[in-house]
Amino acid sequence: MSRVALGAAAALLAGAVAVVLSPGADSTVQAIGEPLGAGGEFHSVAPERVFDSREADLDVAPLGRKPSSGPNADTVFQVPIVGVGGLPEFTDDDDDGFDDNVLAVVANVTVVQPTAEGYLTMYPNGETPGTTSVLNFKPFQNIPNTAILRPGQNGEVSVQLVTPLADGAADVVIDISGWFSTSSYDNSGARVVAIDPVRIYDSALDQFGAATLRTGANVEIPIRGAHDADTGEDEVVPLDPNVVGVIVNLTGVNSFAGSMPTHFALVPDAFSSANPPSTSNLNLVVGQTRANLAILPVGDDGSIRLYNLQGEVRAVVDVAGYLLADQPAETRAGRVIPLVTPFRAFDTREEDHYDQPLGPANAEAFSFEGFVNDVEVNGEAVGPQSGLFGNLTAVDLERQYPTLPVLSHMTAYPTPADPSSEPPNVSNLNLGEGEAVPNLALLRYGGTPDQPNRISFFNYDGYVDYLLDAYAIVLDELPD
Repeated sequence: MSRVALGAAAALLAGAVAVVLSPGADSTVQAIGEPLGAGGEFHSVAPERVFDSREADLDVAPLGRKPSSGPNADTVFQVPIVGVGGLPEFTDDDDDGFDDNVLAVVANVTVVQPTAEGYLTMYPNGETPGTTSVLNFKPFQNIPNTAILRPGQNGEVSVQLVTPLADGAADVVIDISGWFSTSSYDNSGARVVAIDPVRIYDSALDQFGAATLRTGANVEIPIRGAHDADTGEDEVVPLDPNVVGVIVNLTGVNSFAGSMPTHFALVPDAFSSANPPSTSNLNLVVGQTRANLAILPVGDDGSIRLYNLQGEVRAVVDVAGYLLADQPAETRAGRVIPLVTPFRAFDTREEDHYDQPLGPANAEAFSFEGFVNDVEVNGEAVGPQSGLFGNLTAVDLERQYPTLPVLSHMTAYPTPADPSSEPPNVSNLNLGEGEAVPNLALLRYGGTPDQPNRISFFNYDGYVDYLLDAYAIVLDELPD
């Protein structure tokens, strides 16, 4: 088994609550318009690879590996994401250069075999790049992360590989699994229902005693009617045909006798060993424990499938939410609206956000009240929100004891009303010393009526700093 526990332990919840700075006038969200129409609803597509710099027919000029350099270098390239991978054709009836139907795209982005250390940033074509990144990478690794991408001019996103210390090159791969519609799109989609995160699958708990998966593993994981994997009780996703998609955190442990470099894929439909999935959600080198969020459709039978390329691995699936179709058009709950540019909600290395790392077996809470109140559409506050999508990054993990190496994981969850409550038995990301590890997360707000809109963060071991970049908000209903 891995040296890194994949669930939580008893934690001390810090009494203080740090306040998230509000975004201010420079961070508005994409307008959904009136009437609501289909704005902010999710539309599933079968996972498909739409960009791969290793394949000429999926690449953009100049073909091949993409150069990387400092942040001010001219190394930006454009990738079309509207009209590909099952998305609607690019439509621009008002001639403003932006697509009329696609508000944002859900994509799994992978950097393959970079030659230098750095990060990848993506932003709408034609917009000014922000200060946030999609993922961080070290040389000769394959690093994935899920992103919610807002298309820009001509339905394209701008991509840049930034390696501040040395020039280099890397391949980039993009797989698409769905998209969010604008209010002008005629067909309804699905709404996001964020839940308290819960574990629904762990190969270590396999009823047949096979704690690990082997080469070519093909595992069916029920989503509709899914139960807590630890207890076998508590239906966490309704047994409802309107559940058409799921939001899961997929974790892999690749530190066993038969481990090999591998990748996992999550897909909605059954497949054969002769025709395995062509997409990937998580890449692992030997000895690595890593996680990645996935947003994907559910198969007609209410399940998803997990595929392991090769070797011996442990796989864990935690559910953060699901996608519910056939909701009343006049309601708001579950509509997803991306920010115009990602907003740095907090950074624990900053004075306003604790200015100290989170210690071992400790949790602390952040208030998002200011953020919720200040997010605007066309100068007007959007009102209540149930949660957000954000890129959670953990950095600078330090040892508790100087002679003992440390590995840890972090868990984000709605702040409980009872401060003595233990964190849920799930994890969002795993990291070791000297790493900067990001992972997209669906975060539901918790707290109490007097202290709403709070999210807690738990650290398993060592001392770690962390930061959160908000990408999109999930609307809630207006009060009566």
